[in-house]
Amino acid sequence: MVVSTCGEPRHATIISVDGVESEFDLVVFSKTTYKPAQSECTYVKSKNTLVLTDRFAHTVYMYDTVKGTSRAVTDRNIQQPRSACVGPGDTVLVCSQNKNSIVHLSVDGDLLGTYPVDMKYPYTICVSRDGTRLAVSNCLIGAKKLQLYNILPSMS
Repeated sequence: MVVSTCGEPRHATIISVDGVESEFDLVVFSKTTYKPAQSECTYVKSKNTLVLTDRFAHTVYMYDTVKGTSRAVTDRNIQQPRSACVGPGDTVLVCSQNKNSIVHLSVDGDLLGTYPVDMKYPYTICVSRDGTRLAVSNCLIGAKKLQLYNILPSMS
């Protein structure tokens, strides 16, 4: 499993099912120390890509964990990125909180699309194991939602 950290200079760590922690040896993280809810991560295993969101920098970082390279992705559609998950075809889906949308990226950082969601402040996202359903929830006090979407085969 790959999990986000907060309050320390390594932004993500690997935890085995036995609870053993290990590092991404070739990944060099910025000197930023994130507080809770400032950064989240996901890992695209087949592409050896660690994805890290930076909420207040409006940036999504893509780290190649084998080559040790990284790329910062910014776009006018990425505003306060929150959660990210692996999407269809080993792509990445990111909640763009202040745009009320989901941003679809390749692991190379190319923008593949932006999809509006029927809620304010999307916060958390996940895709079903079979890749046919997308769940998105928000963080708007008094108007919390959980939306389920079908993923069309043309997206993959």
